[in-house]
Amino acid sequence: MAGTLVLLAATLSVLLGVGQAGAALLGVLGWTVALAARLPVLGSTGRLHAVRRRDTIIAVTSGVTDEAVRLALVLVAVGGAESALWAGFGWTLAQLVFIAATELTAFSWPIGRQGVERLKAQGGFVSTHPAHSGTRGLTAISLHMGATLLLTAGPWWVSATVFAHVLVNLGFARWAGKRLVLVELLGAVVSVALLLAGLSGSGVLG
Repeated sequence: MAGTLVLLAATLSVLLGVGQAGAALLGVLGWTVALAARLPVLGSTGRLHAVRRRDTIIAVTSGVTDEAVRLALVLVAVGGAESALWAGFGWTLAQLVFIAATELTAFSWPIGRQGVERLKAQGGFVSTHPAHSGTRGLTAISLHMGATLLLTAGPWWVSATVFAHVLVNLGFARWAGKRLVLVELLGAVVSVALLLAGLSGSGVLG
């Protein structure tokens, strides 16, 4: 993980410049702290035999934990809308890189029929169709940028960011396997709405 963060920091500095890269790395740091905070719950729920109950607990806990860490990040280190946008971008980037890395290690290439079926069964998290990857990317970046922006408008908005995050997580965790398209549309709509609220609340839209 440390090596990945160093590589990411160097890449962002080259591509974005030091100022923007610093804000984006705050987002990466926030996501890393949120992941660490979720580990005890992930460890305890791993022993549950009821899959739906386990997935529900993880989805809710992840949403609440992420937004608590994001709020702390905004209160302590993020100042202004531009910084919030880059921090949200960094958070998204860290999440997508982590998901891609963990999923790639789970399968050999080329993926056989059994692997494809397993990918499809995981629904919103991994899909065999490029359109799903694009939709998930849109959902992730809208959610994290929107939530970070909205919290800069006032910490009291954390209840709205928690609700939106938990709703999206629950949709993917509980219903993506059978209703993937509807779940991804729901996630995209909720996330874009959160982004628009963040842009408006932070004054970016005037």
